[in-house]
Amino acid sequence: MVTVSAACERILGYAPAELIGRSFLEFVHPDDRITTSDEGTRIASKGRAGQIGMTVVHNRYIHKEGHEVWIEWNAVAVPNDAVLYCVARDITERRAAQEDQAFLAAIVHASHDAILGVTLDGFIRSWNAGAEELYGYRAEEAVGQLMNLIVPAELGAEEEVMLRRIGKGERVPPFESVRKAKDGHLIPVFITASPILAPDGRVVGASKIAQDISARQAAARQIEALNDGLERQLIHVSNMRKIDQTIASGGDLTATLGLILENILKQLSADAATALILNPYTLTLEYAATRGLHATALHGSAVKLDQGPAGQVALSRHPLTVPDLRTVLLAPDWHDLLRREGVTSYYAAPLIARGQVLGVIEVLHQRTFVPSSQWLETIEALIGQAAIAVENALLFQELEHRNMELRLAYDETIEGWARALDLRDKETEGHSRRVTELTVELCQHLGLPPEQIVQVRRGALLHDIGKMGIRDAILLKPGKLDDDEWAQMKRHPSFAVELLSPITFLQPALDIPRHHHEKWDGSGYPHGLKDTAIPLTARAFAVVDVYDALTSDRPYRPAWTREQAIQHILNSAGTHFDPQVVQVFIAMLEQT
Repeated sequence: MVTVSAACERILGYAPAELIGRSFLEFVHPDDRITTSDEGTRIASKGRAGQIGMTVVHNRYIHKEGHEVWIEWNAVAVPNDAVLYCVARDITERRAAQEDQAFLAAIVHASHDAILGVTLDGFIRSWNAGAEELYGYRAEEAVGQLMNLIVPAELGAEEEVMLRRIGKGERVPPFESVRKAKDGHLIPVFITASPILAPDGRVVGASKIAQDISARQAAARQIEALNDGLERQLIHVSNMRKIDQTIASGGDLTATLGLILENILKQLSADAATALILNPYTLTLEYAATRGLHATALHGSAVKLDQGPAGQVALSRHPLTVPDLRTVLLAPDWHDLLRREGVTSYYAAPLIARGQVLGVIEVLHQRTFVPSSQWLETIEALIGQAAIAVENALLFQELEHRNMELRLAYDETIEGWARALDLRDKETEGHSRRVTELTVELCQHLGLPPEQIVQVRRGALLHDIGKMGIRDAILLKPGKLDDDEWAQMKRHPSFAVELLSPITFLQPALDIPRHHHEKWDGSGYPHGLKDTAIPLTARAFAVVDVYDALTSDRPYRPAWTREQAIQHILNSAGTHFDPQVVQVFIAMLEQT
């Protein structure tokens, strides 16, 4: 280098003195030295040959600090002049910008999304390969066309508003829309729109990126369908559990069947549903529960097994689907229902448990109905629950009936024992029945619950059952008992306990036979209990027992009057009797 301007220091970091006398190739990037040397030789050779040589060279130099600098050289060789004249310009930033643009162009071109450049008046200026793939138009077909090429007519206003907003510098959030392909089919897209700025900052157009969201929407619909299915399944399982709990609780059959029918309406989109129970004695199907429309008009009615579709289902033991009810023979009530409600389709299935037909479930629709496999699966589960409910109810009714018969047998046996005891002791004939009725009434006034009243009745009937262990010579003695005889007589409460304790169902009734001779002040027998240590039922019975004895004729005295007996009871309150029980007893007598 012969001479260098001061600008070299700004470009390469070297002062002119550091460069003069050295070869410029020392500062060229190693990768560019050969091409730079060849180009310099070529231009210089023209000058030596008496020609003007000119060239523009872009190459890299190494800055004094070690980084690369891109320089644009304008070189001239003057004829017959050994010096090569060059003007250098730093183009590092321009090269970086060009590389960025090249990268961006490559990204836009390679993107599978449709990327368009659109003027503010709606003309397409650029169209990438993704747009060709999405819309079906080649770039030469689309560029220069208005956006209505791909925007459906009904969305033209949306497009105009968006371009107007971008032109005003407003931000347009990404949005979903629809575009039209070359073959006419509509494509759901997700659009991002951004302004295109001129060097002076003016908005001159819009860059629009459109993503095909067909697969995304299909996946969303599939997920939604799955969620709906899961929600329906969850509701089904929850409702089935509720039905199970209702069945397990032994609730009313009509209410349980009603719950099942309500689930049929909700889960299976039915318009009405009914439940019929088979009466094996009358050979009829009786409507036990109905839901929907005005099917309640059928509640309480019955159909014979040889009539109508329900009877057919019960006899055949198979489900039945009738698309048009007008084609089958129906009872008059059904004709009224069809005419009033417009029911068209019918489905019914038998309720079967342990191989026995218990009834029929009917499902009605006001429209043409073809059951799907899922529908049938759900109805089968609900019908299975209904069959269990009916079977449990029938078993419970049978068990209840048997229990009632057993209780009646128990009570009749107890009453027989009481009558036998009365017959043995002629003086007390009828006494057991009278004191039992009056004690039960008194205990009801004292607020005892019904389940305890049952035990009160049994205990009162058997209060003197222990006298069966007393010899006739003592029990039937017409005169006064001596001390030994009286000691034997006072053992009859203990004999009662020994006799009745082994009988499990009579154990809760032992309070009266065991304690009815105890007294409030503790002077009674057999244990000398006092106050509230004496069971309430025994305290109540003691009052009634004495009252009945006083108001009944005996061989050794006539019956006392009601008033005399009441006065005696009042006088004995606090000694023999519980004062509060006496008050309730007297108030009860005054009501009769």
